[in-house]
Amino acid sequence: MSQRRLALSNKKVRNIPRRLRALAAWAADFEGYFPADLTEEEKYSNWKIPIHMSMVQGKQATADLRRQCAQHLINAAQHLRMSRPENAIDCRVVAAISLPGMFSSEICIYTDMEYHRSHIPPADSEYVETGKSLAQDWELVLPPGIGERGLSYIVEDSDGQTYEEQRWYFGEVD
Repeated sequence: MSQRRLALSNKKVRNIPRRLRALAAWAADFEGYFPADLTEEEKYSNWKIPIHMSMVQGKQATADLRRQCAQHLINAAQHLRMSRPENAIDCRVVAAISLPGMFSSEICIYTDMEYHRSHIPPADSEYVETGKSLAQDWELVLPPGIGERGLSYIVEDSDGQTYEEQRWYFGEVD
């Protein structure tokens, strides 16, 4: 099983092909799987991307590495979505990709629709990226039924510094 790892040094990440195979296997593990114990009270369930931080952030993170990691997240979300049983509670499955901090990317199952709407605003919201597509920019393959919505907003950190952050949602975004 893949594990999340923080980058506490500037050492080069070793054996990237093996790590990408492990990420692909993690995504494939969601095929035929859907959690049976979801409740509306939980509001959501999530799985963070299980990779070494340096693969998606920092000087070693290439555009191709980020693209491959994003594609595996989308594939995992699609497997979950397709595995949802008919009698499952009403929920939405999305892959959430954060930029520039891609290490916080995750797959989410929202069981509370209000909570889902508070995270993914409607298409006419002031925060929604119009005219841009991460899927097109990164040449991601979106399976049938997978929507895309990008948000852009200003974040202030604990030191008072502000920066722009984007959050791209792939899956059941409406």
